[in-house]
Amino acid sequence: MEHIVIIGNGIAGITCARHIRKNSDKRITVISAESDYFFSRTALMYIYMGHMKWEHLKPYEDWFWEKNRIELKKAWVEKIDFQQKRLYFSSEESLEYDKLVLATGSVYNKFGWEGQNLKGVQGLISKQDLDLLEENTQNCKKAVIIGGGLIGVELAEMLKTRNIEVSFLIREKAFWQNVLPMQDAKMISAHVRSHGVDLRHETQLDKIIGDDNGQVKAVKTGSGEEIECQLVGLCAGVRPNIDFLKDSDLESDKGILVDEFLQTNISDVYAIGDCVQLTKTIPDRNPIEPV
Repeated sequence: MEHIVIIGNGIAGITCARHIRKNSDKRITVISAESDYFFSRTALMYIYMGHMKWEHLKPYEDWFWEKNRIELKKAWVEKIDFQQKRLYFSSEESLEYDKLVLATGSVYNKFGWEGQNLKGVQGLISKQDLDLLEENTQNCKKAVIIGGGLIGVELAEMLKTRNIEVSFLIREKAFWQNVLPMQDAKMISAHVRSHGVDLRHETQLDKIIGDDNGQVKAVKTGSGEEIECQLVGLCAGVRPNIDFLKDSDLESDKGILVDEFLQTNISDVYAIGDCVQLTKTIPDRNPIEPV
C-alpha cells in the first residue's frame, strides 16, 4: 500500500491528511514532535491565562485518528534522504515513504540582535514556547515585547494577567499602521495603552543586555535608552521552518519553492502551509467579470 507521510501536525498538515483519507485508502502517517495531537494554535494564550485547559484545544477527540486510520508519530525529523525516500529521526529511528508532504510551519524571527539567545528571550508560536513562557515568567516583574503584530498584542494581554509590567516597542507611528488607516491605527494604540501597556511608537531594538548568568536584564533601544526587563518577547514576524532542509537538494528561497500544484523540485515531494513559497503567481480561476 502506498505510504503518504506528512511532516507537521498543524492546520495545513492535518487538513491535508483528512482530505487524502476522504479520497483514498492510502496509508497516512503524520509526524510532529510538538504535541501528541493537532491543536488550535491561536488558543495557546488562553491556557496561559487560565481560561482553558490543554485538552480544550484539540478540535478532534483522541479516537478520531484511529477511526480515520491516520497514524500519528511524535518525533523530530533531523534529515531526509530524498533519493532513498527515507526520514531520519533524532531518536535514530527511520521511516520510509512513497510520497512526502512538508507542512513544517513557521518559527519566530531573529534578526541577529546582540543578546537574542539569552535566557528569557523567546517568541510565542509553539507549545514548547508556551511551556518556556511559564518558566520564564515565574519571577518576572517587567517584560519588553518587540514587534507590533497580533502575537505581540496577545503576549501583552497574557503578561498583564500575571501583573507583569509590559513595554511594547513598535517601529510604526501607530499600531498596525502598515495594515490600517492611520486614524484606526491610532485608535488601537490608544486602546492598548488604556490597558496599562507602555506602548512606544517609532522605537527599534538595538541590543539585548544580559547579566553574568546569561539571563536577560534589559534592552537598549535605537535611541540609547535602556529598559529593565526579565523577559523579552520576540514578536517581529515569522519565517518558514525549513532550516533542517538547507543542505538538501530541495530548492528553497525564503520558503520551500513549489509550483501551483504545491509540488517541489523533487519527485513525490510536496509542501504546504507557512513553509511554502510559490515559484509563480497562481492565476485566478474564477475571475470576477467587470460590471
